[in-house]
Amino acid sequence: MIDDPDLRQMFKAECEERLHNLEQHLLHLEKQPALTASMDEVFREAHSLKGLARMLGVSNMEKVAHHFETVLKASQHTGQPLEVGVIERLYHGVDDLRGLAEAALTDIPYNKDIALIFAELAGTAARASGPLPVNQPEPGEEVLTESTEAYTSGGHTSKIDTIRVGTQQLDSLMTHVSELTVNKNRLAQRLHDVNDIIFLWDEWKQQHYPTNSPDLAAIETRLQTLRSQLHEDSNRFDYLNTEIGFGIRSIRLLPFSTTFNLFPRMVRDIAKQQHKQVNLLIEGDDTVADKRVIEEIKDPLIHLLRNAIDHAIESPQQRQAQGKPTVGTIRLSARQTPSTIVIVVKDDGAGLDVAKIKARALQHKLYSADELAAMSDRQIQDLIFSQGLSTTDQINDISGRGLGMAIVRSKVEQLKGHIEIDSSPGQGTSIHIVLPITLATTKVILVEQQKHYYALPMEAIELIRSVSAEQLFNIDGYQTLLQENQAVSVAHLSDLLELPDVPTKKQYGLAVIIAVKYGRIAVLVDRLLDEQEILLKPLGGLLKRVRNISGVTVLGNGEVCIVLNPYDLVRTAYGKKTAITIKADPAPPAQQTVKPHILYAEDSITARTQIKRVLEKAGYAVTAAVDGRDAYEKLVGNTFTAVVSDVTMPNMDGLALTEKIRSQTRYKNLPIILLSAMDKPNDRQRALELGVNAYLSKGAFDHRLLLDTLKTLI
Repeated sequence: MIDDPDLRQMFKAECEERLHNLEQHLLHLEKQPALTASMDEVFREAHSLKGLARMLGVSNMEKVAHHFETVLKASQHTGQPLEVGVIERLYHGVDDLRGLAEAALTDIPYNKDIALIFAELAGTAARASGPLPVNQPEPGEEVLTESTEAYTSGGHTSKIDTIRVGTQQLDSLMTHVSELTVNKNRLAQRLHDVNDIIFLWDEWKQQHYPTNSPDLAAIETRLQTLRSQLHEDSNRFDYLNTEIGFGIRSIRLLPFSTTFNLFPRMVRDIAKQQHKQVNLLIEGDDTVADKRVIEEIKDPLIHLLRNAIDHAIESPQQRQAQGKPTVGTIRLSARQTPSTIVIVVKDDGAGLDVAKIKARALQHKLYSADELAAMSDRQIQDLIFSQGLSTTDQINDISGRGLGMAIVRSKVEQLKGHIEIDSSPGQGTSIHIVLPITLATTKVILVEQQKHYYALPMEAIELIRSVSAEQLFNIDGYQTLLQENQAVSVAHLSDLLELPDVPTKKQYGLAVIIAVKYGRIAVLVDRLLDEQEILLKPLGGLLKRVRNISGVTVLGNGEVCIVLNPYDLVRTAYGKKTAITIKADPAPPAQQTVKPHILYAEDSITARTQIKRVLEKAGYAVTAAVDGRDAYEKLVGNTFTAVVSDVTMPNMDGLALTEKIRSQTRYKNLPIILLSAMDKPNDRQRALELGVNAYLSKGAFDHRLLLDTLKTLI
């Protein structure tokens, strides 16, 4: 049995796909026995199954797949169409492969001697017709005349492991699960109410409880039982709500590749139209996110990429004059943190012109000259998200109307996220989009200010601490406290929200330290209430974008609670010119050892995952490719320390990839290692002629051999 659960799941999925493909190609061959293309596809799928089984140590399956290949080769050598009997034996071989795969997944032995399988494939033993024998019922035991499981001609149960479900159904289920979160909070509130009643009962009992009143004793017993049962029901409801929500959210997850794969062609076409040379590098496209996030973020990313080509990347002549490579680079990446999805669009272009942005903001009367003079460069850069502001002098079908970046920010905020920009003149621009992992619910801290409840998203809260008057000091007349040896400005939540002044407002108390990418503030609140998972509801159309507010939620007691926007709170504090501590750009790191970067090409997802893990554990950075063509596309414009590739792959195999790499002078000394499951002498000779540095057999594959070879070559 395959021990690793992740590899086991991948093995299961890949086996199902390849066995299905085998059967489909056999069906084609049965109808057209002379069809060479189908014969080749059958051989390729069987060969891939053999390599997959060998990689994971499923030896019996590997041997059967090898005999399957042998039968096929023998028929190919005759030059005649496959005989009906041969095709029938191959069908049975697929059944046996499926049974052996099932054994590797479940640890339940496949009750058939492997020598018999070989003999049946070779045609030297007749196969019993019908399903394999099953246990006979004991006398008097009920015999089912129908079964929910159908048996294949190999005698194994064929279950439906996957079903197709419409996305609208999933959306509807997710909405209902989100509403359950509100009901969970209401149930918790009911438990709180019962506790209050019991507390009042205890107080009353001490004064009025007659010692000889059985009726009142029964009431007390009933109250205690009710509290216990309600507590148990609340815990059970909480558990089920969490499990169901997690399950449905997992079903809705998709990789970013479903969107990112659309961009390389688009970037190529726009760059060509602009007479520019641009290389798009994509990283983290296997990062998963909610289906809605994947769908909704596509248009903002399209605009950011178009904008980068039109505004940021210079012409080849300009770049050459500045000492830059003539080919500009745009890097699109996605990664997941414990609570967010981070998408970065980074280019190595001209960067933002702060003076030009100021001039345009003044021209469009967005700010006065004095207001602009008081802003930092980062605040000026942030103005590109203002509607109507564009730094280009020409309007074309790509940009220039001053609407796009405002729409990008609006869309990101609709997804409960935020967007930040960082640019250096002549060096490029980096745009960070931070989105919540789930759009359905949000974890918050509930605080009280002037007898009203407010919710602050947990993701932006760095610390909650008490603050005494002795811990506060003034910088330029503004209250400040020390946190981790950094001065952090202190602001009252009521001031940030412009609530009416309260004469008794304390200058100390409980501080919630909010931290975002470019700064942090300590917000004083009256009281800390609770941590909750809430259903965030957007504001209505008339209040679509209200400063400092992300939306609202309904608490368990039925009260409507405002959910605050932490990024707006920091911007508001900047606007009030409080003594905010701005996080300086980090100093250049000390000299670090750069990880060797390996390009690894393999069409089997299971083998690809396993070897990628081995290489990364050994300290290498790894970029994986699904075939030779994909590998070469990722090689161009990037820097790799070595290339490791399988030999047998679709679209472009390892030998063709090697030939294409060695045809380029710049890759003359790039180490190339080929891995072969077949280890044919002709392939080995051809590989050496093409200039590979090492040719390793996958037979009895030892990862240490690959690692030792890499160490020798690099």
